[in-house]
Amino acid sequence: MDPPDNIGKEYILMFMENFKLEKNRSFPLEIYISTPEKTIGHVTIDSPVSTNPRVHQTITVQPGAVQRVNISEAFRMVGSSVSSKGLLVQSDQDITVYGANKDTLSNDVYCAIPVDVLGTEYYAACFSPALIKTELGVAATQDTTSVTITLPNKDSTLTVDFQGKTYKAGESIHVKLDKYQTLQLQSSADLTGAHIVGDKPVAAFSGNIKTNIGIGKFADHLVEQLTPVDTWGKKFVTAPIPKRTTGDFFRFIASEDNTEVQITGMAPIKIPKAGDWVQVSIPSGEHKLITSSKPVMLTQYVMSQQNDSEPADPSMMIIPPYELFGAKYTFSTPQYSRPDYGAGYEYQHEFMVIVKDTDRQTLLLDDKPFPSNAHWTPIPGTDLVGGYVTVSAGSHSVRNTDPTALIGGYLYGHAFHESYGFPTGMRLAKINAVSK
Repeated sequence: MDPPDNIGKEYILMFMENFKLEKNRSFPLEIYISTPEKTIGHVTIDSPVSTNPRVHQTITVQPGAVQRVNISEAFRMVGSSVSSKGLLVQSDQDITVYGANKDTLSNDVYCAIPVDVLGTEYYAACFSPALIKTELGVAATQDTTSVTITLPNKDSTLTVDFQGKTYKAGESIHVKLDKYQTLQLQSSADLTGAHIVGDKPVAAFSGNIKTNIGIGKFADHLVEQLTPVDTWGKKFVTAPIPKRTTGDFFRFIASEDNTEVQITGMAPIKIPKAGDWVQVSIPSGEHKLITSSKPVMLTQYVMSQQNDSEPADPSMMIIPPYELFGAKYTFSTPQYSRPDYGAGYEYQHEFMVIVKDTDRQTLLLDDKPFPSNAHWTPIPGTDLVGGYVTVSAGSHSVRNTDPTALIGGYLYGHAFHESYGFPTGMRLAKINAVSK
């Protein structure tokens, strides 16, 4: 039996704060829904405990297509607070879900995780220095859920102001949440490594309101839905962002003490404590095999553009371990926030893929042979290759004629002062479930 993946019948979503550049301009939050089934799916999107704002929509999803649902931006969280802004997505058959949090020239997308594979333990991934603030979010799946967030102590200046109290680095925040309630915490310092623990399964998110990355000045929203610690792995393969020369940042967060990370061609990296993290830069054009002695979470950060020849705002992607690669994905490209800018300002979408070299010839994109103009690179120390291809706006699927062939897939898009990036899917087996 295949391990569970990011396909399910029930999801609980939330949207963290994004930067509002134009105070009088409203952008809806976007939920993208597709089904891997061969029949039409019936999906309901609801705000179970929020009546103002409120949403209750029922849609149908055609096989092989992606349906976009617009949600009022009033469901976006603000500040360090507890709210009732959890969104319930339910279907009569399996679906995949992606959330796009878009405002003027500020966007990122996350791959949603079904309720039945959520966990009780997470670590936040953000980026620093933060242009505005880093943030994390939690959505409860059951009533009377006790959530404890222990702040990282890597930066002694870190503080979080919440419910009339200032919490400092290393201190714990205790919150009781009922089903569909949402919690957001923010800090001017880096919340990466914040330890999120619930006594019942929760959905967890993290990122930045808006930030630049590297020496470039252009900034963007960052967000990912976090994967539970019990799904973290020990083998990864990285893919560089296409058509860039700045390289990419990668952060490794440890789930256990005394973790050692080995990147092909680089000196070993030691991470002394659970929740600690290290950041490395990997040059553009280089794919890397990464192994760790104990399970880690890996996030990739796209750097801000440094000149007009490489338009690319920041984005953040969780990189699934190789053990959790999936066999097929259906996904959709989001829309640029300012289509009124006209031709030449739309997103350019790049699909990045990692497969065994022997599986490359039988890879299918939209049920047709993978494009012959794809760029392929052998990955040193492995039998894998990394490739990328530009895809058109709209819905896409990727699979292999061999249903057992595993695929790593990521979608990245860039436009004028805006970008996004997310894994197109992953399996979510509890490969790190042994008690520590």
